[in-house]
Amino acid sequence: MINKFCFFTALVFSIIGSVHAKELPSLFEVSLPSAHYTNTNDGLNKAFNLLITKLSGSRSASDLWKIGDTKLNKIDFVSSYALNLVNGQETLFVEFNRETLLPVLRKAGIPLIGYTRPVILFLIKIDTGEAAPFYLDVNNPSDELQSNLQFTLEDLASERGVYLELPSFDLEDQNFLQQTNILLSPKQYIAEKFYNDAVLSIEISRVGINQWLVGGDLNSASLLQDDEIVGVLTKELQLFLDNFIAVEPLAPGASGDEILLSIKGLDSFEDFLVVEEELAKIFAIKSKAFHSFDRSQIEYKAQLFQTTASLLKELRGNSKLLFKQLNQEEQTLYLEYLN
Repeated sequence: MINKFCFFTALVFSIIGSVHAKELPSLFEVSLPSAHYTNTNDGLNKAFNLLITKLSGSRSASDLWKIGDTKLNKIDFVSSYALNLVNGQETLFVEFNRETLLPVLRKAGIPLIGYTRPVILFLIKIDTGEAAPFYLDVNNPSDELQSNLQFTLEDLASERGVYLELPSFDLEDQNFLQQTNILLSPKQYIAEKFYNDAVLSIEISRVGINQWLVGGDLNSASLLQDDEIVGVLTKELQLFLDNFIAVEPLAPGASGDEILLSIKGLDSFEDFLVVEEELAKIFAIKSKAFHSFDRSQIEYKAQLFQTTASLLKELRGNSKLLFKQLNQEEQTLYLEYLN
């Protein structure tokens, strides 16, 4: 029992951790370059498949199989679409209808992630062997490798529905990163200074003529040519995101958890309306009913689609509802409304 409690406590803190995630307003929007589809109908269908990956946090084909079993017409859930030029390339932009789509996905049993999405910060050190090593930031003059890495992060962020960000270093940061500090590593330094839910530290080093080695939190198992670096990092980052954001489905026949949500810190009816709006953005909640309320506190009995862990994952970084405590014995989750 003690081991189980300790494990769940560790899980809670790993999920909640720092409150840094951000809301993703474009959750039901997908963009698809013209090279990835043959005609408009094909593009709309492929955009739908990408949306499922974005909503579920998973690249598992089983989610698409479940949807296929329902025999639905994917195009029926398109609200609007348009063709625009992006960096000289024709791109299909598609927006899907949340209200009609969510019930269908729920019925198919697909775990979903709501609007609050994690911020993952990258500390990328590049050593070309031709000059002093440097750290990639959003303000660096970009050579081809740097440009490709930045475009890759942007594309993956859009595809997976997360924030993949490079830091913006000032002069103080640059001076620190050029020094050796045994008390504070570069990764720890930027983790404490910049907005993030996770930091990935990566080193890209030239070790020979057109031979590179990638090490750190994402790494290559062997030497790479320069045109292989981005592909390997993309593959490793996709695997990281699979573990970091996806919600585990329930075992066959299992029911979602029931929990009491106790929220303090309300000062007005307007605060109550904001709390209702925030809870509506959390896809882990299947239904809720009032349990009790007074001037500063409100409690709901909530039925979840999955486990309490899935709810905690969605609450990570919520800008209005701050996690305070989980009482497992009473099945009560204590939150504070941030006015």
